[in-house]
Amino acid sequence: MPLEKVEAVPPRAPPPTQPPRAPPPSAPAPAPPTVRISPPITAKPAVKNEILELMSNITAYYDRKVSLLNLFKSGEVTEKVFLKLYDEYMEKLNVLESLRARKVEELKKDLDGKNKRLEDIKIAIEELEVRHKIGEVDDQRFNERMNLSKMEANQLQSLVRELNLNLDELEKPLTGKTSRDVLNLDAKARSSHEALEKLVEEGKFSSGALAKIKPDMEKMLEFFDSIIRERKEKEKTLREHFETLQARYRLSEISIEEYEKKKREIQEEIDKVWA
Repeated sequence: MPLEKVEAVPPRAPPPTQPPRAPPPSAPAPAPPTVRISPPITAKPAVKNEILELMSNITAYYDRKVSLLNLFKSGEVTEKVFLKLYDEYMEKLNVLESLRARKVEELKKDLDGKNKRLEDIKIAIEELEVRHKIGEVDDQRFNERMNLSKMEANQLQSLVRELNLNLDELEKPLTGKTSRDVLNLDAKARSSHEALEKLVEEGKFSSGALAKIKPDMEKMLEFFDSIIRERKEKEKTLREHFETLQARYRLSEISIEEYEKKKREIQEEIDKVWA
């Protein structure tokens, strides 16, 4: 019996080998923080403490002199004590005023020097720009020198602002006093000046003592007047307007309503003078 022909079965191919699974991607490294370079902080110009103290002391001694005059005028201080204290305050105030004058001169000299240096830098920058444009100075050298010049100019400008601020403070008469405060000091000092002359006439104050302090008192009155002279003149003009207004009303030139309205307006202007 013939054998059955059996077809050969090809061997089964092994299953395809899967490539190894790649490990999960790791989280990206955090980016380095951005570093912001801030421009240098320049302190705002400020008035020096020594100048504030100096001007405060000057104001205090003017206050004390006027208060002492009022006490003597009212009979609360003997002539001997009055003269001793007045001489003391006068001398100390003269020392402070001399110190203020020297400080003003010193700061003005410093200011002039810095302003001159700023002008020199301005000319140097212009010259550098020209040399750069015509090719004498290369870009790198130009940038380096320009940055240095601008940096120095900025520093000088800050110092100039500070010097001007301190000079303004030194030239302020009676720091901390309003115009009305100065007006009150002026009125009290003038009243005391007149009272002392009457006391001499009555034999209650020696003429020699008055002669000794009178130049200083007149100098003080002139100082007060220099501060508020314009305001006093403006008030005087306004009061003259008021007197004219009263005359017009009495002559029946204007009505009571118009008179009251103008009167209020003038009074408001007077109030503003000493605000």
